Amino acid sequence: MPIQRLAGCRIFAGLVLVVLLAALTLTGCGDESRPVNGDPPQPVDGDPPEPVDQEALDRMAAELEGRSFRQFQPSLDASPRSGVILDFHHGLRMWAQYAEGGHAVYEWEITAHSYRVESTADGSAIVLIPEDVASERWFPEPCLDCVPTPGVSISVRGVLDDDEIAFRIDDPDNVLPQPFPVFDSWTRFREDEIFN
Repeated sequence: MPIQRLAGCRIFAGLVLVVLLAALTLTGCGDESRPVNGDPPQPVDGDPPEPVDQEALDRMAAELEGRSFRQFQPSLDASPRSGVILDFHHGLRMWAQYAEGGHAVYEWEITAHSYRVESTADGSAIVLIPEDVASERWFPEPCLDCVPTPGVSISVRGVLDDDEIAFRIDDPDNVLPQPFPVFDSWTRFREDEIFN
């Protein structure tokens, strides 16, 4: 093969390689769903969620006023079982229990007469952040104000739809005692009468 033809082939191959690399780079830059610097993927289609103003958040939180929700895992009659009650009479109350053989092993509650209402980053749920929290534990050792709560919140989605409402207990620093972690993913709670 003549040297000129061989050199031409190498130049052509080099140009093809440059074009392919440029195409791959441009494709990657235009992909809006790819995480950038560890950020979560952003939706490609449609507009981003509109920010929810504080008045709307307060209206959604008002839908919970005077209601109570409970859930047991794996069931109410199971042994062992974990139970959580979220009560919205006069503020916020979260009761938690772990029981074996029909006897409480761990049982405690946190209460807050008020809570701050925020929106999740994507606007799909409200977050209730207790303020001026008090706590009480009955088992294994009775005590007052001994349940740690820094960072603890309750997320609620579908708050305006009784058939879709779901809760998640947020405890990013794992400060809550047993029975947690439980109900740290979206869970449908059964609405019930006030817990006494």
